[in-house]
Amino acid sequence: MLIWAALAAAAAAFLLVPGSGAGALRGGGVVGAEVVRRAGWAGRLSVAAKGIERRISAALPGSRRRRAAEHDRVIEALGALVSEVRAGQPIRRAWERAVASVSPGSTPVAHRSLAASRWGGDVVAALRQDARDMREPLLEGLAACWSVSEGTGAGLASSVERLVEGARAAADVRVQLEAHLAAPRATARLLATLPLLGLLLGVSLGGDPVSWLLGSAMGRACVVGGVALTLLGLWWTGRIADRAERLL
Repeated sequence: MLIWAALAAAAAAFLLVPGSGAGALRGGGVVGAEVVRRAGWAGRLSVAAKGIERRISAALPGSRRRRAAEHDRVIEALGALVSEVRAGQPIRRAWERAVASVSPGSTPVAHRSLAASRWGGDVVAALRQDARDMREPLLEGLAACWSVSEGTGAGLASSVERLVEGARAAADVRVQLEAHLAAPRATARLLATLPLLGLLLGVSLGGDPVSWLLGSAMGRACVVGGVALTLLGLWWTGRIADRAERLL
């Protein structure tokens, strides 16, 4: 019973906080709410599962570095787009060349918009889809600039250049913020290892805590509850740091 209670508490805290799968249900707007209402519990579980999947993938080692690298590539692509447009290239051709210049091998930084540009599709819609897939607001900003440029004939280079300048300034601030947040994150990881150190201390004093933890119902409940709460604490600490970064 204690095992299921611990798991239920961890799952509830994970799902009910803003930004999780359940938060996505509440933040989906009128259309999203209508889709979820019609789909019933199956739709709610599907959206919640997708939210959990995104958070687990974001918590994996190296995911933060990968997202930062993708963000830097997007900034470089936008800078290259400005140069290509000012050099006289058509907008679609300029975007193809800009993406190719920052995309290693066969992994383009925004594959949907690249395909739409090559084959005459709706680049604005493709950019917005890329922005949602990559969680990259810069691509959403580029989509807005592209839409205005195609609709009114306004110059794309100047608006995208201002977008790039703002992104680079925010990136500099984010680097400084990462340096300040490194200590709290390291402290959270250190606290997560303290139970293991306690086990080693118990063994060194002649006790046998491992046998009790794995050989009794109460011990197994403590293990499951402790692991669940430790993971929840690590995730919560990361969430606080991510919210601080999103405030920039």
